[in-house]
Amino acid sequence: MRDEALAGAPAGTIVVTDHQTAGRGRRGRTWSDPPGKALMFSYLARPTRALAELSCLSLVVGIAVAESLPVPAQLRWPNDLVVAGGKVAGILVELVTPATGPPFAIIGIGINANLTRDELPPTDRLPATSLLVEGGAEIDRVALLESLADRLDTALTLFDREGLTAFLARYAALDGLAGHALTLRLPSGELPGTAAGIDTAGCLVLTLADGSTQSFAAGEVERVLD
Repeated sequence: MRDEALAGAPAGTIVVTDHQTAGRGRRGRTWSDPPGKALMFSYLARPTRALAELSCLSLVVGIAVAESLPVPAQLRWPNDLVVAGGKVAGILVELVTPATGPPFAIIGIGINANLTRDELPPTDRLPATSLLVEGGAEIDRVALLESLADRLDTALTLFDREGLTAFLARYAALDGLAGHALTLRLPSGELPGTAAGIDTAGCLVLTLADGSTQSFAAGEVERVLD
């Protein structure tokens, strides 16, 4: 996808794979799947907002994905989608700033679509689940991809026009962390707190033990305690 983007491929270009063995996730994790069971693709975005605003793209994309799924899903900041406490999908946004020309984003999306319970991969954080396990029926991956492409086009056009502000209420309605006690892993160590949504920049807001609030642009949610 990077080569196509550098060669001038238009926004909305999609590259789909039917199977991968070493898909990339956050912090060097991998994403693998049985052939023909997951929906995995990369989407090329060419956002026009200031570079400093683009760190929240995974939140905008997460909303579009969650609203496309056939089962109720929640967002787990910054890039996971969960159903009944299990991870059903993940998002990885790679922001590229070429030497010449504006920045672009390669958005990788992986969805556990038709995996049976026995086919779900082991994980070191959230347990995995799938649309099949949660919904009880196989889904048409092509139809889901088409729906997702339309929603991504619409969401990213809105983001270009209005920024993250246009998505805050929609994110709040899907927020799977708000109100929950958790531990956030930071380079300096682990920090306990209670999730209080996101701020206007897309940072995670935590209420700390002393009652103060603090926003975090990066970090890993290690444990959700209630």
